[in-house]
Amino acid sequence: MIPCRSSCPHYAEGCHKTCAYWKNYQRELQDQQRKKMQWLKAQNEVCTTVLRQYLAMSTVRPTYF
Repeated sequence: MIPCRSSCPHYAEGCHKTCAYWKNYQRELQDQQRKKMQWLKAQNEVCTTVLRQYLAMSTVRPTYF
């Protein structure tokens, strides 16, 4: 579903392929997705580091690591 379909006064079938607003909207979505993925990757690295440190301090050694 194209979000501008109901709100754009210039909407015509297939216009999203050349529409500057649509391209800008898609670019913003891609930027948001990229930022989310960067944040998730950074958080994963932090959590992995903390988990590794806790496991190193633990007196019980797991057999699965």
